[in-house]
Amino acid sequence: MDHSATPAVKEEEDEHLALPSSPAPANNTEEATAGSPEKEKANSNEDEQDKKKRKTAAKTTKKPSEEVLQRRREGRIKAAATIAQNLKKTGIGRFEEHNGFKLTAVKTVPLINQKNYFAEYLKKDEQATLIRNWRNEKSSLSKPKSANSDKKTEEDDEDEDDDDDNDNDENDEEETENGGSRVKKAGHDTIVLQPGSSFIRLGRATDPTPVAVPAVVAFKRKLAEKSHQKLPLRRIVDGEVDFGEHFEELKGIVTKDFKARMRYYKRRVQPNSRDQAAEFNSKQRGEPIDVNNEPSPKNWLPENDELLNNEFIAGAPALDIPISESFDEWHHRFPIVNGTFNQSTADYSSPQELFGDVTRLTQAALEQINVGKSPQELANLKCLLVIPDLYDKAYVETWCDLLLHSVCFGKVGIIQEAVAATFGATASSACVVDVGSEMTTISCVDEGMIINDSRIRLDYGGKHVTETLTKLLLQQKFPYQDIDLSSFNDDWQLAEAIKHEYGTFNDADIAVQLYDFYKKKPGKQTEKYLFKVYDEVMLAPLGLFYPDIFGIPKEHRERPLLPESFDQYTGEPNNPYSKAHENLQAGHAYSDMTDEALLVKLAEEKANSKQASAPKALNTQGQIDTSSPVIAPLDKAIIESITNAGIATDFGKARKLYDNLLVVGGGLAKFDNFDVLLNDRINIWRPKFLSSSALDDVLTYVSKEKDKMDNKRKQLIEEAKKKKKGGSSSDDVELTEEELDAIDSETQLYVDLDRADGLSDQGSVVAVNVLPPPKEYDPRELTWKGASVFGRLKVANEMWITSADWELLNSRTLYYKSLFNY
Repeated sequence: MDHSATPAVKEEEDEHLALPSSPAPANNTEEATAGSPEKEKANSNEDEQDKKKRKTAAKTTKKPSEEVLQRRREGRIKAAATIAQNLKKTGIGRFEEHNGFKLTAVKTVPLINQKNYFAEYLKKDEQATLIRNWRNEKSSLSKPKSANSDKKTEEDDEDEDDDDDNDNDENDEEETENGGSRVKKAGHDTIVLQPGSSFIRLGRATDPTPVAVPAVVAFKRKLAEKSHQKLPLRRIVDGEVDFGEHFEELKGIVTKDFKARMRYYKRRVQPNSRDQAAEFNSKQRGEPIDVNNEPSPKNWLPENDELLNNEFIAGAPALDIPISESFDEWHHRFPIVNGTFNQSTADYSSPQELFGDVTRLTQAALEQINVGKSPQELANLKCLLVIPDLYDKAYVETWCDLLLHSVCFGKVGIIQEAVAATFGATASSACVVDVGSEMTTISCVDEGMIINDSRIRLDYGGKHVTETLTKLLLQQKFPYQDIDLSSFNDDWQLAEAIKHEYGTFNDADIAVQLYDFYKKKPGKQTEKYLFKVYDEVMLAPLGLFYPDIFGIPKEHRERPLLPESFDQYTGEPNNPYSKAHENLQAGHAYSDMTDEALLVKLAEEKANSKQASAPKALNTQGQIDTSSPVIAPLDKAIIESITNAGIATDFGKARKLYDNLLVVGGGLAKFDNFDVLLNDRINIWRPKFLSSSALDDVLTYVSKEKDKMDNKRKQLIEEAKKKKKGGSSSDDVELTEEELDAIDSETQLYVDLDRADGLSDQGSVVAVNVLPPPKEYDPRELTWKGASVFGRLKVANEMWITSADWELLNSRTLYYKSLFNY
């Protein structure tokens, strides 16, 4: 290595750095320092002069020339090249271009621009697995099944490749062009299931009517203590049947209303009609009927029947078991009570036992329509489950899990009862009143969607009407005084038959009338009885408008088997919320308010309402327990539902809902003349302001008055604070409760009812109209029929849940697949 270049450069640099005024180095230091004081003084003067010269020379130093700087740069480059050449010879070096090594393996994360930051997470349908799978399945089905199939014309292609809104299924019924087998109708592979407290209705979507399977399961069990009390519970006092003072008091109220109605319609009421009927009934005895002359004989199962060798019997055969005092090893239990699962510890000791009965009932219903003979057949079928409007999420999710894993359907979907009822009645908007066996629901449907705040669930139904009718008949010396409604295979069916055959709302038919019934007991000869009735056949159905007569306990209902559903993120109950249901639970119905309080409440609620609000958990809104039963008159509940629907949307739709009252179910619609009575009851209890089409103008006036009072209250509070402070600033001053109460009393809102009446009279009276069910359909089956129509539409393909979907997301699939806000 040649180092000659570097010293030369350095020497040259040193030469240029040397200053002309620099002193020469002192070689003889001792001589310089030794001497007389005069010499020392002279030397010090010289040093001071030398320093001055150096400072002057430093100020006048010149910069190196460009030639010198260039030589320096070239020298440094040559030195670096020489060093690099020596490192390359020895093999020591860094070669980034050859090995590709980076400075670090950690990638640099760029900073987020928070000003314009956004994300596409779950913003597109393709990002949801369920929707992506459905679209892939749809695209695979749209491919031609055979490459050799004849090509269709361009017009035919346009007809087939329509969008999801094309719901026409007529082409599915045509035969193939080759003369082959007939193509199955759309919906042939869809099973519609509507569970109920008394019956489970099930059938294919293409069937005209469903099969109704009694929702009862018979099982063998020896009870440790068997109760011999007969239902309804009664006492015999001086030969008279007594049900307590509470029942007698309410019976008097209903009777008073009945007589007032009879007088209004100028119907004749005989004062001793009840006594005539009771005297006749007390003298009646049973007449034995020969088997050949017995109408509609009861076919009891023989005690040695093979079916009785099973541990469980579900459906209609369970009611054919000859349960009696001599054959009492079989007992009945109902897995569905009050529209939800039966969680009574007296019937079920574990959830698995309850779910087993539900599965048996579903399988028994499938056997009646010849479905479910093989697992492969069920795997190719879809089940559309009809759920309540104000549903319990635990109930719905358990049903879906059972249908997919226990019954083994291929796909499952859900639809709400009120929506299905509007499909069955071909109405886009209606107030649906569903009076079932043990539960009554009211919901307002607007253009195929339920208004959430209008949903109401009442804990009474046709079963309670049957019990009340039995009580009234027993007080009228009913010939069969030993009737026991806990015997579901005989006496209960007798009471139901009397209610359906003789119950009425037609006041023109109320008179002392002679009827008969047949007493059928297992192992005994059938007996025929004659009996007379008067107003009992109308007083019992009137209990729907006076539900306290049913004697329903208002205690909290426990849930030992199936706990309430909770949100997995917040830990709060997440069952759907309804403002109308909450008002009735608290006893704050609009129909019970004064005119002034009603207008103020409506104005406040209208101001705070948000259209199409999402369902909210009830416990986050108030302190009302969801497990407490709601027992309110049916007419007031309908008014409450429609009023809250008008608050959530607008009162113009409320007028449309009053004009479209749809009554379904067997608890009310099976009674003659029910529509006239319901119309009268709503007009009686509906406040006059809710009956006017100018309600919006009245509420506008009330809102303005309320705003004035609010502004006046703020002004008075500010003045009181300034006066109390004594200065201009009043932010830190707090008024006492007495001072605030005085201000509140001074700014209390008083509505001018005369002016409100004047505005209300400018509008017309909102008419009430009860829609009759289609003549060809039973009102008990109308909801099922509507669900079957919906199941045949192509839009239903978007809501099917497969077993794989359920395994992946469980109950979260209902959020993606439901056509409503689950």
